[in-house]
Amino acid sequence: MVGKVSIKRNLLGVLGTVCLSFSGFISGANAATLDFTEAAFIGTNGSVAGTTYSITSNGALNWFESQDGSTCVGLACVRDGLGVGDDEITIGGEYVRIDFGQMVRVTGFAFLDLFSSFNGNNRERAVVTYGSGSMFFDSLLSETPSGDSGFLAAYGLDIVTDYLIFTAGGTNDNFGQDDYALAAVNVSAVPLPPALIMFGAAMGGIGFLARKRRKENNKAFK
Repeated sequence: MVGKVSIKRNLLGVLGTVCLSFSGFISGANAATLDFTEAAFIGTNGSVAGTTYSITSNGALNWFESQDGSTCVGLACVRDGLGVGDDEITIGGEYVRIDFGQMVRVTGFAFLDLFSSFNGNNRERAVVTYGSGSMFFDSLLSETPSGDSGFLAAYGLDIVTDYLIFTAGGTNDNFGQDDYALAAVNVSAVPLPPALIMFGAAMGGIGFLARKRRKENNKAFK
């Protein structure tokens, strides 16, 4: 009986340690920002949030225009972000697409050159399409083409997908057409289901204790 109690305690201890390690790793690791306003372009292919990403567009991808406004915050804010042809994604069919190597959790977006008209009647719109739906983001009324950056950040999102498509779909700022630049995307790894974590931890703990017990039995017979 004492031996069984000891084994049970050891197993619970191992499971607790493994589960805490797993939960700490999953909750804190692999969160990242794809910042397209950095001085050096991060690349059309790379690694993020424990997986890979690939960026494509239906035209020449532009990333090198300088950011010239005064309201960009929280990013490098050196470049204007991603656009097609010029430094913006324009209504009428232009798009930028980001594919991930596996499902990720998207928690935020940032846009530049997303303006409202001076009278507030017209607002440019960024449209984001993903695996299970789409959403749109209208420009702030305070962001006008008068020295502002046309900056808009949306955080606290919870989109699980393996791809994102960015298009334009609003009115305009009374200058040209509805367009904007993609400034950043916040992503993190999708946590494993708790049941799967517990199962893996249990299997690992049982295997560890079985090996330990075999070693102790071998010693006893020597």
